[in-house]
Amino acid sequence: MPVNRWWRHDPRERYWLEITNREDIGRNLLAPQVNDRGEEYWSYTLVREVRPGDLVLHWDKNHGPGVVGYSHVRGEAIASTITWQSRGTYGRQRRASGPEPAWEAPLSGYRRLKKPVTQARLREMEPSLRALRDHLAETVEGPLYFPFALSHTRPLRAAQGYLTKLPLALVEALPELLELRQTAISEPYESEASSPVPASPRKPAQPSGYGRQHDAKRRRAVERYAMDLVLDHYRSLGYEVEDVGDRSPWDITVRRGAIETHIEVKGSTTTREAIDLTEGEVRHAEGTPTCLIVIDQIELDDELRCRGGRWREWTDWVPRRDELVATAYRYPLPAGGQGGRSSR
Repeated sequence: MPVNRWWRHDPRERYWLEITNREDIGRNLLAPQVNDRGEEYWSYTLVREVRPGDLVLHWDKNHGPGVVGYSHVRGEAIASTITWQSRGTYGRQRRASGPEPAWEAPLSGYRRLKKPVTQARLREMEPSLRALRDHLAETVEGPLYFPFALSHTRPLRAAQGYLTKLPLALVEALPELLELRQTAISEPYESEASSPVPASPRKPAQPSGYGRQHDAKRRRAVERYAMDLVLDHYRSLGYEVEDVGDRSPWDITVRRGAIETHIEVKGSTTTREAIDLTEGEVRHAEGTPTCLIVIDQIELDDELRCRGGRWREWTDWVPRRDELVATAYRYPLPAGGQGGRSSR
């Protein structure tokens, strides 16, 4: 049966849930190409549907049970092999197989959640999760591949399967996944925290040009405020300071005597558990000692005046390549584009 790719129309639907008892969580997604009866099984076939940059949460049966962390997909799924022991009633009646055809998708950047999403926590939310699932079922024709089994006779539990589709609306319903949501966005933005209300999977309307200009002004005001806080702080400590952000891949240089420090500054009105970095910023921090300072929770009024904020800093900061998640691409245009009307 072909996979019901209901999420393909919405680029924000980038989330999956691996349900496993493996000890090497975060290494890859790996599942047989067929089940014990020699048939394609949706939960195995879904491994072929993940795309580079997607986020995979991991449900650990051994320690919890619950969602303990997440990884990002770093490559397309390929044909591979697996030595597999099914866990169901039928599977326990046979021995582990020898190497057999499998689907494998490489993962990278595994991070444990600061606060795991336990099964007990999800059971407390069962009525709202049931409403979320039912709302999604009304808008999607065909299977949802929902990650949790919900019934009126048994409490919530993980679905019977290996890989499931984790709807965006479910991710937004869990405050514990704020870091995950911020890691997945494809464009920097400042918005109020999402409320746990089932969201429509349809693509949202495009914002107006005025709205984008206003948001850009807000971002610049916040960035300028964060920069000024850092500049003033180091001046008060007796450092010589220089704003170099308009010509260098870092923001501020501070000097005291022969010692020079480079500082990367990020400001935000929201609570930030993930930040946006350019390739230049990453390369610079890999090669030169850099201090990262993040000032979030900044208050911004309608007149673009800022105050407050939470200051966090990481000295000797070096971003790990395997933890970077691609949220945008630069695409060289192919030759042969058709000519058309010129705009004036």
